[in-house]
Amino acid sequence: MSLIEELAKLRCALAERAALGDQLDTPRELEHFVSFRSLREVTEAADHFERSGWLVDRTEGQDENSRFLLRVYREQPLDVERAEQALRAVHAITLKHGGSYDSFGARFINAEGSEPQGFFGRFFGTP
Repeated sequence: MSLIEELAKLRCALAERAALGDQLDTPRELEHFVSFRSLREVTEAADHFERSGWLVDRTEGQDENSRFLLRVYREQPLDVERAEQALRAVHAITLKHGGSYDSFGARFINAEGSEPQGFFGRFFGTP
């Protein structure tokens, strides 16, 4: 997917999270998943991510598609501006080293004292 498409997907996900009560300004681990065709590419990319302030987890060997996987993450708020900035940075480093961007993820943080919202909350009548 192109960066424009990934940014649109990110904005949509953040809007959904906000509507469900996620406290987007609260720092939490934001993770991105990327992959590379060769050991050299993944090694150089991992070094680049670490020099850029990201933490990196590598999987051993290749996946079923013969790709080397990285989880790139750091603690940060999930507001739109900072989340987009992070996605742009990860996407750029990934492409520079011949990789593919897969997806992002982050823990949902409810307001203190609030009930978790979402499917079950709506299903059972809680807001």
